[in-house]
Amino acid sequence: MQANESIPYVVGVDLGGTNVRASVTDISGNLYGEGRTDSRAMDGVDATVAQIATAVADAVSTSGVDRSRILGIGMGVPGTVLPDEGIVAWAPNFRGWDGVQVGEPLRVATGLPVIMGNDANVAALGEYTFGAGVGSRCMVMFTLGTGIGSGLVIDGKSWIGVSGCAPEMGHQIILADGPRCGCGRSGCLEALAGRDPICFRAARKAHLGRSTLLLERSGHDLRYITPAMISEAAAEGDEIAVETLNETGYYIGLGVANAMNILNPDCFVIGGGIAGAGDLLLEPIRRTVEVNALYSAVKACRIVRAQLGDDAGILGGAATALQRFGGQG
Repeated sequence: MQANESIPYVVGVDLGGTNVRASVTDISGNLYGEGRTDSRAMDGVDATVAQIATAVADAVSTSGVDRSRILGIGMGVPGTVLPDEGIVAWAPNFRGWDGVQVGEPLRVATGLPVIMGNDANVAALGEYTFGAGVGSRCMVMFTLGTGIGSGLVIDGKSWIGVSGCAPEMGHQIILADGPRCGCGRSGCLEALAGRDPICFRAARKAHLGRSTLLLERSGHDLRYITPAMISEAAAEGDEIAVETLNETGYYIGLGVANAMNILNPDCFVIGGGIAGAGDLLLEPIRRTVEVNALYSAVKACRIVRAQLGDDAGILGGAATALQRFGGQG
């Protein structure tokens, strides 16, 4: 797509524990050019900032956008972020990223102002601005993957609480005395419906000797079952896979119902890799919500799958930058 030099642009950055992606983005969410490199997460702050700067430079150089039209950089970080200070308070997947200044070094390295946010919050703002949440007033998003991230956008603004750690809805207690969670508590939604618990439940059912497509697809080693395998097998009617998704949808549905009763949103977005199961997961979520959420809250809210896919991080970063640096919001 050819750039329109009469409108502003920003750079959206998706920072992960393995890779960093960047793209120049306009106010409509169109992507121009791309930069991609290793994040070097275990090599310290300076190394990772240099990698981000390289990705940004590559994105700008391949975008066809005049650099003078670029307002700034927006980036999601997998951790707790203090956006106004440019500080990452805690990022467990990055060595030495505890209470460190990241925004200022990145500004110096790129020559562009920087705004950061937690990756789940940033992705939620992306869906609100450019994806499944367009037109909503209050939108909640669950990102289903290794863990369960969440974001809350109210009247166009991300709600992150007073210390920057909100809304960790993946750590609401769903089952008292349930399985241990990585956060140290027991019975969290993440401990019941994250990637590993889902795969463990499917493997445990298969270990009972029941016939399942998952045995062959995992190479007859149930340790290698993945959520994608479960989704594919469920689509073919595999009983164990369908049961596993129904149970997963039940737990997620309880989390959605709790959030719905508290926040009364008009849109609830389900994203992340595990959401690739589509209606096989969304339907048990919706059924559970209908039984456990207040009637008026259910009637006011649509539960939909995320639309932005792999570009959620970049477009969320772009939406964050557009809000901060004057493009919109």
